[in-house]
Amino acid sequence: MASAHAAPASEATNGNKPFLVALFGDEHALIEATSAARTGGLPIHDCYTPYPVHGLDAAMGLKRSWLPYIAFCYGTFGLLLAISLQVHTQYVDFVPLWKGWPIIIGGKPFLSWPAFVPVFFELTVLCTGHLTVLTYLIYRRLLPGMKPKISVPGVTDDKFALALDPAAVGFDEGRARALFADHGAVEVLTVEGR
Repeated sequence: MASAHAAPASEATNGNKPFLVALFGDEHALIEATSAARTGGLPIHDCYTPYPVHGLDAAMGLKRSWLPYIAFCYGTFGLLLAISLQVHTQYVDFVPLWKGWPIIIGGKPFLSWPAFVPVFFELTVLCTGHLTVLTYLIYRRLLPGMKPKISVPGVTDDKFALALDPAAVGFDEGRARALFADHGAVEVLTVEGR
């Protein structure tokens, strides 16, 4: 006996649902439409742009990202790694089974911090950059082989898209289409995504 509340066959098999997507020709129209949709109570799923758009996160009502804080932690880790590496290799000669290689070069002292500065900088930048990007890719599930949540044609080239979630509370298709028309949407599509 089939359940009375079963999902449609296409949605149940592939887990996709429809989204109402408006395409805009420039970033200013996208920001204005996003801000109007947010103040009008329409449920914004996401915005898609070919490049980062300044002010779009504020228009969407997103909170400040936690990535700068984690990047600072990774930078601190890189600096501490550089300090411990250089102090160990240039100064430590008394730890059994784990000796460094202190060598006197031109009368320079073993703990010559000005000579350590380039390595401090390089390891700090290396750890900050690589670990932050890796954290971002893992958190956003942008690993190789992952399928996009919504595939909107032309969005990676020259179009800007605003996707609304019809399944969310507060969605009204008539108001959404009127808002898109008021803000100069080039095209309005229904796109399947997850």
